[in-house]
Amino acid sequence: MKDVDARAMFETASRVAKLAGERLCGIRERRVNSDLGNDVKLQEDVESELFIRNLLAPTGIPVIGEERGGDIDLVFNGGLYWIVDPIDGTYNFLRGIPGVCVSVALMRGLEPVVGAIYDFTRGELFSGAGGIGLFVNGVRTEPAWARDISQAVLMTGFPSATDYSDAALARFVLSAQKFKKVRMCGSACAAIAWVAAGRADAYSESRLYLWDVAAGLSLIEGAGGAFELTPLGIEGKPLCVSIQAAAKREYFV
Repeated sequence: MKDVDARAMFETASRVAKLAGERLCGIRERRVNSDLGNDVKLQEDVESELFIRNLLAPTGIPVIGEERGGDIDLVFNGGLYWIVDPIDGTYNFLRGIPGVCVSVALMRGLEPVVGAIYDFTRGELFSGAGGIGLFVNGVRTEPAWARDISQAVLMTGFPSATDYSDAALARFVLSAQKFKKVRMCGSACAAIAWVAAGRADAYSESRLYLWDVAAGLSLIEGAGGAFELTPLGIEGKPLCVSIQAAAKREYFV
């Protein structure tokens, strides 16, 4: 499939993300499948991804998901594919902390096409695409980003594979000092969506996965911001990436 109706796929991503999030809102039980180190997996992750895959099946476009994987060759050979995170902020979800999202993105290789992020704990749907714009709950949104880094807010996070060495933490602190404030919310999707919407001004994180940030790339592009996505080439983890997304490249960490 070479050509795609971006507007139709934009609507599909938005609808699917919201439906999946609304389904999760009705779930009261949390079933832990695994709890290893700094990572936790729930049965709800698995079931949410299956629900999303079934909704996307009529498009005929392959799906890559956090729980069931997919044809990752599409990522590196320029193929068209959906990439989904059925619950981003799983530990938030487990503990009842706000900021839990469903992420649905259409990508061509490593380039965003459309994306939608639904924070079902707050009832906020962020949808975006280059050439279409950024929308929050269906309303076109123009971000009011800080004009100078000294007034800017940096969003970040420490994923399960974070390097906590003294040298790595020192580098982070040195970079973060340029910003007015630094915030973490426990969800990469929420963090990048807030940057796109102008609630923060930059987002930087490393050693997370493409499904964590794929939809956010389209949001940033739709909002007129800048991003830099870098596959890390870690053996056995081909979709492990680092991400910079901001109002402008000068805010990259």
